[in-house]
Amino acid sequence: MKALGKTLGSARKGLAAGVADPDAAEQVLTLLEDAGAQVGRLQVGCCAPKRLPLYAEILEELTTAQLTINSEIGRGH
Repeated sequence: MKALGKTLGSARKGLAAGVADPDAAEQVLTLLEDAGAQVGRLQVGCCAPKRLPLYAEILEELTTAQLTINSEIGRGH
């Protein structure tokens, strides 16, 4: 959880700085991917069923952020 908090904090700082620069956008996207992997590990390894909806929501929000950034820099899927 601490590592996830650190990763999300770094991504938040990157977003606050802006993603107009493609290199900055790539760094934020990489951080979002790392955060997603960390959440996935927590989701699979967690034994508390009440946390599963939280992890699913976090993953959904990370995906929304990734799609938004890619759209802003002119990349789509």
